[in-house]
Amino acid sequence: MIKDVLILGGGTAGFFMAASLKTHHPCLRVRVVRSPTLGIIGVGEGSTTDLLRFIHGFLRVPPAEFYRAVKPSLKLGIKFLWGKEDYHYTFTGALRQKFEPSGVPIGFACDETLADVDVHTSLMAAGKVFPRSPEGPWPLVNPTVGYHIENAELVTWLESHAAKLGIEVIDGDLASVEQAGGEIQALHLKDGQRLAADFFVDASGFRAELIGKALGTPFISYADSLFCDKAVVGGWARTTEPILPYTTAETMEAGWAWQIEHPGRINRGYVYCSQFISDADAEAEFRAKNPKVGPTRIVPFVPGRYAHQWVGNVFAVGNAAGFVEPLEATSLLCIAHECRFLTIALAEGGLKKNDSMRETTDHLCGRLWDEIRDFLAVHYRFNQRADTPFWRHCRAHVALHGAQRMVDFYRENGPTFCLEVELLAPAQSIFQLEGFWLHLVAMGVPHARTDRLTPAERQWWVSQRASNRGSAATGLTVEESLKVLHDPRWSWRPDFYKDVH
Repeated sequence: MIKDVLILGGGTAGFFMAASLKTHHPCLRVRVVRSPTLGIIGVGEGSTTDLLRFIHGFLRVPPAEFYRAVKPSLKLGIKFLWGKEDYHYTFTGALRQKFEPSGVPIGFACDETLADVDVHTSLMAAGKVFPRSPEGPWPLVNPTVGYHIENAELVTWLESHAAKLGIEVIDGDLASVEQAGGEIQALHLKDGQRLAADFFVDASGFRAELIGKALGTPFISYADSLFCDKAVVGGWARTTEPILPYTTAETMEAGWAWQIEHPGRINRGYVYCSQFISDADAEAEFRAKNPKVGPTRIVPFVPGRYAHQWVGNVFAVGNAAGFVEPLEATSLLCIAHECRFLTIALAEGGLKKNDSMRETTDHLCGRLWDEIRDFLAVHYRFNQRADTPFWRHCRAHVALHGAQRMVDFYRENGPTFCLEVELLAPAQSIFQLEGFWLHLVAMGVPHARTDRLTPAERQWWVSQRASNRGSAATGLTVEESLKVLHDPRWSWRPDFYKDVH
């Protein structure tokens, strides 16, 4: 019986896991070992809607409490300065709309543009985040948004939330790991403490102290699909710039740049491939694009995952399990899913050693990481925006792995969902087939079914896009919406982020 869980690592991944386990298994003793010498990466982070359902549904944190403490900004999706034209990728499944009565998916009408494909896309283009309520001058708040979060503020709140849940925090640095029978028995800290437990969570970041160093789990490289291996990171205090309702992903000479919007700060980073550009030249390109940026730092990384995420009595979470660049806001998304997977698996397994539950959960985690790799590979393989040595190399050599079958199907059949369950198993998919189709459409990847719409349907689509623009024009900005959400008179429905396992 598992009674005592010890988590190595006091960053986002460690505290989110601690909160998950303690919320759903209050009988557990949960301890977090936090290093006083190893800081957090501390960059701004974007999320998808998964994070909000996790925090406010699975962890049962009231939105009002989170808004007060963490001060997140709001995002409807990602604006890509990418492909044949700039385009907006929302979290709403826009391409699942259908023409009636034919049932043809909307994606077949988007061969020329994805602009105004739904109201949320039009809101993004207008710099708005929520429609205006028909009942008054306030936002029609809906759960289709993600967050922009300052990592340091998130970790500070997580620490205070952990204390309220009765989670113990131990400050100390790891000295050695005690093993027996293929499992971890205890952690020895440099101050002489020996910490034994029944179950261990490796949240030690890129160091992967338990899953990698101690247990020797093989690492699976994603380098044949994802060529970037460094990022230069910086930002500046917001002055007169409006808070944009999206993350920006912008094609650069040897990679891409993000822009994350916080109420008081703009966070920027350039993810690049060191084989095609030097650190100095990447810094120069980054600063030329962002003249307001202050001090910067270089963050090296290795894209890939460990072959197993749950080995014996150790489960790895966050960067200790794997890492891919944040092109689709995947960092917090992965942590949220991993916390759910382990918490539910332990519950269903009766908090006992259960090999079949471990093996199945481990396989599910691996499939999550591999889908992210495949999804990001599509972004690189078909981006025609820049004609530089790096991007030519991507178009010629990026391995699609599991996405190859979907691309082949798309080329012959276009953005249809008729065999989605066979192509992607949507019940377990993060991005859904709609996510793959949207990027293939936006990047101008040709398909053979350009004959599916009638002239009348195309004419209706012109009017529908105009209607979307009109609906978005009266929407509220991020600043206007946050003012309402921070107002003590605003109240959230108790089931607004009702959790669905």
